[in-house]
Amino acid sequence: MRSKLVFLYPGQGSQQVGMGRNLYKGHPEARRVFDDADRMLDFSLSRLCFEGPAGELNEDLNAQLAVFTLGCALTEVLKKAKILPEAASGYSSGFYAAAYAAGCFDFDTGLRIVKRAGEILLEEARKVNGCMAVIFGLSREKIEGICAETEGADCAILNSARQIIISGIESAVKKVMAVALKEGALDAYTLSLSAAYHSKFMKDAGSSFLRELKDIPVRKPEIPLLSYHTLEKVTGAASLKMIMATQLRHPVLWADLIKTIHRPETLFVELGAGAVIARTIRWIDRNMETVSVSDTQDILRLWGRL
Repeated sequence: MRSKLVFLYPGQGSQQVGMGRNLYKGHPEARRVFDDADRMLDFSLSRLCFEGPAGELNEDLNAQLAVFTLGCALTEVLKKAKILPEAASGYSSGFYAAAYAAGCFDFDTGLRIVKRAGEILLEEARKVNGCMAVIFGLSREKIEGICAETEGADCAILNSARQIIISGIESAVKKVMAVALKEGALDAYTLSLSAAYHSKFMKDAGSSFLRELKDIPVRKPEIPLLSYHTLEKVTGAASLKMIMATQLRHPVLWADLIKTIHRPETLFVELGAGAVIARTIRWIDRNMETVSVSDTQDILRLWGRL
């Protein structure tokens, strides 16, 4: 049976020093993407990706720009090799690279969208002393109940049935962590992020971003592009803008998305550094097939499976 390729793109957190260096050296398509990013941003994002320092690469906006650029570079290299997806989606900010793969905008437009989204989120972050944390071992319903009692934290990302990321005001997030541990959670720890992403505290960010998107040209997806929040296909340009804006404040229903997409013939192809998505899929269902692609050797291995 022929594999149905579904391209999945990781978001912030997958970045690591050295990302893209091999691609840049070996593939003119990737070199063009990184060079375009450097030109558009007026600083060397490529050098930051290839050489670091890690602290600067891990800053929220830099990380978002880096993972988008690598995702697009990998997409172009695979396209040159005639390895094309039949559907696409992304994890949090990885959705922008998925939209690029679906033909919704060119690279320069996508980079502009990612940059502005990141800037707006950081502007909102300054209004709230926010943070995010991951909790292992409790159900979504249990954690939602604990969050409701604190009023200052939300379930932000459902990685699997029992690995959930919460987001909100730092004091509330830490209270939820403490209660969760008392209620039997296996572990809980904060993440190194600068904002309460995917929570109600990003509502104004979504509204501001939608206004920014008004005059930016985007196109209807050429292949199925699925939202990590609605779990539905993007139907057109207006729908894409609305989804990109509203996803900023709504949870990433990742486990639900993967189960919605998966069919017996599905091969999930992760385009990004760190094999982050492959790990989440193993937590969801170890029987699902996943290939992680971040450099030339990975591309050759994928080619060998097709």
